[in-house]
Amino acid sequence: MNEAIRVSLISLGCARNLVDSEVLLGHVVEEGLQVVHDPEDADVVVVNTCGFIETAKQESIDTILSVARLKQEGNLKGVIAVGCLAQRYGDELKRSIGELDAVFGLSDYSGVPAVVRRIVNGSDRRWVATVDGGRPKGPRSDTKRVLLTPKSFAYLRISEGCDHTCTFCAIPKMRGRNRSKPIDVLVEEAQNLAAAGIKELVVVAEDSTAYGLDTTRKRQIHVLLERLAEVEGIEWIRLMYAYPHTVLPELTTFLREHPKAVKYLDIPIQHISSPMLKAMKRGVAGEQVRGILDRLRAEVPGIAVRSTLITGFPGETEADFAALRTLVTGYRFERLGVFPYSQEEGTPAFDLPDQIPAAVAEARAGELMELQRGVMGAFQRSFVGRTVPVLVDGYDQDAKRLVARTQADAPEVDGRVLLPKGSAEPGTIVTVSITGADDYELHGKVAVSRR
Repeated sequence: MNEAIRVSLISLGCARNLVDSEVLLGHVVEEGLQVVHDPEDADVVVVNTCGFIETAKQESIDTILSVARLKQEGNLKGVIAVGCLAQRYGDELKRSIGELDAVFGLSDYSGVPAVVRRIVNGSDRRWVATVDGGRPKGPRSDTKRVLLTPKSFAYLRISEGCDHTCTFCAIPKMRGRNRSKPIDVLVEEAQNLAAAGIKELVVVAEDSTAYGLDTTRKRQIHVLLERLAEVEGIEWIRLMYAYPHTVLPELTTFLREHPKAVKYLDIPIQHISSPMLKAMKRGVAGEQVRGILDRLRAEVPGIAVRSTLITGFPGETEADFAALRTLVTGYRFERLGVFPYSQEEGTPAFDLPDQIPAAVAEARAGELMELQRGVMGAFQRSFVGRTVPVLVDGYDQDAKRLVARTQADAPEVDGRVLLPKGSAEPGTIVTVSITGADDYELHGKVAVSRR
């Protein structure tokens, strides 16, 4: 019996990309190939790339080049690039990185195992499989996945693509228009995840509050969340990537009243200055954004609001930036990410006048994040002395502690709670007493083990 071909996958970028990686590995396993963690142990390495902004593109290229060196130094036989960067720059990648054996854009990835076999078994010529403009026309099924997340949570991708035309963003060109997955399919996926022991569903999309618009002409995210909450075994449901002016009262009612709803919403607003929002084509003015943010506080008491901001967008004045400073210190987001504007070719903003120097954009981002440190530090300290439920993700070898999260913490982007080793099982929800707080970490001890 021949030894199984070994495949290692490196997943870069966002949670939606991670789901792609899990589905790709599902095809690999289904075709009888072996998944290995370390690229040095693999016959073929697949790099799932990100092409969103310049830093992500550079990370993807550096990763491909790093893996490619293993072909020269070790036993690696092939390197495959897939994902957003491959979709956006497939021909350029083939020309510039000779070590690449295959390039797949955003396809269904079911053809990857056959290409892996051909690479390993040898061929008279270099085999390059390119999917040009290969976006699936409809939403893909994510039923068969090899989960890359801890046993505590999994991402549930409810749609693909985006109908917005934000001038800074290349995602619609890469991933196409919004395509919602049927509710029954998503419920089945959630049931499969629950059967695997998953406690938290992290609901993701390019624009989660557009769910259902393409199929029913109505926003159906609240209907979907109600159905997902019926799945036995799922305890927490967290919603990411809501678009600001599309948060309906039905959604806030779900967040406020359903026991499985995490009182948390990720709602990227990008700016608060009306001239900037207009230039970004966000479809909303500053006062409307403030109104929506205030509504969240009023309609969902105790909610943790996460957002993202962009500094240094073309034409951003000192007054525009001052409005951001006032927002950060005044609204006091529980969780916030700030990013300097990245001038992306192929986007409408690329050729806008009054481009801001990168150093200025970065300095402004740094200033906002320093303000946010104070805001978040106060929020973190407010936990001390309280008992709260947390979901245990796993064990941190470096910290020598169990790692958990409160309802205010989304995986990978927010804070964490450190617990004594052996005090709880990964994948369980426990009640903990919070004994200390840092800027990004809480410290606690288990008070009650729930499940």
